[in-house]
Amino acid sequence: MGSYIAYHYINSLFNYGVTDVINKPFSELRYEINYSNSLYIIVGKVVLMSRDDMETMMRYVSSGNTLFISAQYIDQKLIDTLGADITFDFASFFGLDEYRSEKKDTWISLAHSSANNSQKYGFYFVPFDNKIISSDSVTTQVLGYNEKRDTNFIDHGQGKFILHTAPAAFSNYFLLTGNNKEYLENAFSYFDAETSSVYWDNYYRLGRRAGEDNFSIAGFFKKHIQLYYAFLLVLALLLIFIAFGGKRRQRFVPEKIPNANTTVSYTETIGRLYLQKKDNRNIALKMFTYFLEHVRTQYYLNTQNLNNEFVEALSRKSGVPETKVQHLLQLIDDTDHSDSISDVRLLELHNLVQEYFKK
Repeated sequence: MGSYIAYHYINSLFNYGVTDVINKPFSELRYEINYSNSLYIIVGKVVLMSRDDMETMMRYVSSGNTLFISAQYIDQKLIDTLGADITFDFASFFGLDEYRSEKKDTWISLAHSSANNSQKYGFYFVPFDNKIISSDSVTTQVLGYNEKRDTNFIDHGQGKFILHTAPAAFSNYFLLTGNNKEYLENAFSYFDAETSSVYWDNYYRLGRRAGEDNFSIAGFFKKHIQLYYAFLLVLALLLIFIAFGGKRRQRFVPEKIPNANTTVSYTETIGRLYLQKKDNRNIALKMFTYFLEHVRTQYYLNTQNLNNEFVEALSRKSGVPETKVQHLLQLIDDTDHSDSISDVRLLELHNLVQEYFKK
């Protein structure tokens, strides 16, 4: 859920800011971090560590420094060494999708306020169910609770190991909800603002163990010399193929002739076909059909009944005298009832119809 806001806000809480962002396991930091009154912050979903990491952390803390760990699951080796017992969300630990889990309005609080008057910091997400159910009461101070009043934030060893089991409380989503930034403020108020060295971990938040941060294909093959030389050979052959075999000739692409507009040619061909067959009646009937369609679309007249009302309406809208309109309709009726018509009659019909298309 991101920790951009938490990092920058913590950076502003200390007078000297965050000293460094660490991308290495703790066992490799013996000579890279300050071992005098410094603070090391780890915020992640799962914190796993090697035996060397844990032993180095113990030496770091025993030297008077503070290690802050906030995670849903903290490596059992460290928990057993500290004498604590922590319950955690198995679904989240084993990689199940927490975004499909049941969600509700949930909250956490800090222990500096009373149980009846505690400031609650909440959001709508998976409940804060992780808890620390037992610890050494002599060396442990309770710092916070979840909504069930179970302990989820402790100071183990008088400011040495700070364990927190609700890392979502330092996520961007949580800190941008309501006044939840006060939770981060108050949680880190336990640390001295004059702390000269504050380290932000960027390694354990990914759930890695020592030695897993530099994994690569080449690094894996180097551990097996036969695979390594085979890898180099395949890589060399691939480079040779790219340099020489990759330069293939492109086959000839024929010119694509654009589609011609054959509408006029098609019309002329059909026209010649009718003229050659001397089917004047068929030509006339198609001419009538085209004429009536023109009347419907141009003059918005109903052509179902070609009566006197239609003649008057067409004459009025087209400007053609009623006698010519009546004559054209008579020709249409005669053609429809005759077996054939002459060329002269077809020409006369054509001239009468053309008057309407010229309007």
